[in-house]
Amino acid sequence: MLARVAATRLGMLDHRLPTLGSRALFRFANMPVKPRSLFHTSAVTRTTDWQNMTATEQAATFDPTLPGRVLGPWQKFTGFMSFYKEGIKALWANRTQYRSIKQQIRNDEEISRAEFQIYTRYPNDRLRMIPFAVLVVLAPELIYLIVLLMPGFCPSTCMTYRAMTKGARRHDKLKQKLHLQALNRIRNAGLSTSDFVDEAALTKAVQAGNSVFSLDQMSRTNLALMYRFFGIGPLSMVLPTSWLRASVQRRLEYIRTDDALLGSEQLISGLGLVELFRACQERGIPAADLPEYQLRLALYNWVRLSQRQMPDNAVPIAWSRLVLLNRSVKLANSPV
Repeated sequence: MLARVAATRLGMLDHRLPTLGSRALFRFANMPVKPRSLFHTSAVTRTTDWQNMTATEQAATFDPTLPGRVLGPWQKFTGFMSFYKEGIKALWANRTQYRSIKQQIRNDEEISRAEFQIYTRYPNDRLRMIPFAVLVVLAPELIYLIVLLMPGFCPSTCMTYRAMTKGARRHDKLKQKLHLQALNRIRNAGLSTSDFVDEAALTKAVQAGNSVFSLDQMSRTNLALMYRFFGIGPLSMVLPTSWLRASVQRRLEYIRTDDALLGSEQLISGLGLVELFRACQERGIPAADLPEYQLRLALYNWVRLSQRQMPDNAVPIAWSRLVLLNRSVKLANSPV
């Protein structure tokens, strides 16, 4: 359960993005989470300070598919090998840190967003580490193809930016279909697109108490829609309603905690491209064909709306993404 314990106003993010939220202590499930400004996990950080990068950040700088890199065939091959080697090393470093984070949680100590990301990502990465490392050793020439065809086989520290964008492009096509379904669902619930276009209208619609904004009252069809929109997993039509509800609830709790950390640590302006891309994908923001500044602004708008108006319920913001899709809710006093 997410809970605010204390808050102190922070300053500006940069000259474009005004301040988001406050420095605070939050709680994700039974885990105390305290924002820290000096330690964050942008996969490609905007800083050049190598000493203050995490292992994940350092590994990601070897990615040969990052925009602007022009490499020959041999340079690409050696670049991929270096990237996967560094990714496995980062995964091993995260393994050590994961144990430390678990101990911190047992001791009820505060953790940062970087540690929060490691804590949530490493359990899945751990299952992929050994088979992926064996593949790197035995058949390195097949890795790129396998990652493209089966992205779930690859640990997050070894996922290239190109593979991420291709997977996002497929998911964005699915979102177009879900967008049309969402328009029908809100009409059936007595709502219209005008209820989602700006901050005031969305807040008013939520206060009216419509059941589509309550996870506990949400129908199975709407739960399946959310499940697919967030890309939580396949087989949404055959899973029990309780499973869908619990899965969507976990994702929303994760997003709500991450929103609080992003806002209070003022990280959005400092996130690197890959971590920025991941954060947008996790929130259902179409990311594959948007330039970096639009991704940054879309994430900023989500977090700002989440922290200012709906810190305890991200369902309305998710509906706004489904209904508006490629547009953001217009915020009062928006920087653009």
